[in-house]
Amino acid sequence: MKSLWTIITHAVLAALVLTLAATLAAGAALACEAPAPVCAWKERVVGIRTPNMIASGTMLADGLIITNRHVVEDHAAVLTRDHTGGLGEATPVPHTVPVDLAMLRLSGTAGEIDEGPDMAEGLPQTVYIVGFDQGRNAPRVYAPSSFAMYPRQDAAPQARIHTNARALPGNSGGAVVDAEGRLVGILASGDGKISEVISASHIRTVITSASPDHRQSFLSTGGAIRRCADALYDAAGITRDPPEDLVSVIETECAASGNRQLFDQAGQTFGRWWMFDRSKAFLKRSLALDPDSPNTLMSMAVTLHLNRESAAERPILERYLAIDPANTQALRMAVQVAGAIGDRDFGYMVLDLMRAHNPAAVPMAESFLAEAFAN
Repeated sequence: MKSLWTIITHAVLAALVLTLAATLAAGAALACEAPAPVCAWKERVVGIRTPNMIASGTMLADGLIITNRHVVEDHAAVLTRDHTGGLGEATPVPHTVPVDLAMLRLSGTAGEIDEGPDMAEGLPQTVYIVGFDQGRNAPRVYAPSSFAMYPRQDAAPQARIHTNARALPGNSGGAVVDAEGRLVGILASGDGKISEVISASHIRTVITSASPDHRQSFLSTGGAIRRCADALYDAAGITRDPPEDLVSVIETECAASGNRQLFDQAGQTFGRWWMFDRSKAFLKRSLALDPDSPNTLMSMAVTLHLNRESAAERPILERYLAIDPANTQALRMAVQVAGAIGDRDFGYMVLDLMRAHNPAAVPMAESFLAEAFAN
């Protein structure tokens, strides 16, 4: 017998199909100015809709799609839209790998993955994000990166690739490829400046682990992801004094989700509520999985800054500036920290970075530090 949640999910998806079929005109193909092997990926990227969100997916083989675990949650099925405008329904293939990836199988297909797409070699600095442009209802290749930072996955297996390749909301689950069209990874998230990418090396592990035997644990984790995401959505409009039951749901479900992206969002939410111990706890969980994540490091620095923990903030900012030395917010915070703890070496290092990346701010920073060090 189908569960009530499964029946509701299918009903919602059916409504979405009717709505999309009635309202989405087949848009003209978006022009692609990237190299031809990159543009070819537009035919392998699909749009995904669930009752809760819109996202992208990447076709690995006939009928098999990879997207993000946080997109699938615990839904029985999702709606897809391919590059021709064709609509379909796909069901998750359960697995137990603790990474933000999920496999989907399109209804009526039985494709299997042999070798899969060509994987990028080395550490390419120019990468392209190919995602489903939700506003134009078509796959799109975005502007390439000027840098990509690759993790040491032997030390932190879940650490992500960080790049300034452009992406938009709704692109999560899209393909990230090099200039030769080889797969670098799958887009997971971003803050508008830095995009986070899950290495393609994890895809094979997910495929190997996929089995119906994992359905219960897969749904259990997915339920925690959904409840955490719902609670964070409810929290977005609350500036202070949140209800205790909402705080409890975020603490419990976001921790149970095991999802690094949700750890970040929970940490940011608690920081905004001035619940600094809770904020730091979630951000520490995230940094344990990805020690060099610029987005998480900045979130931790902001939490420590608001709580006036300058001594603890200093090494966090130093790590962040080693990755993104031009960030004006980080430079400004670092000047304030150097002055607060009387660290001349750190202060002069930050001034050197300012001279290189934000010279207009140097006179005020020099004046601030001179006064701080004089005292």
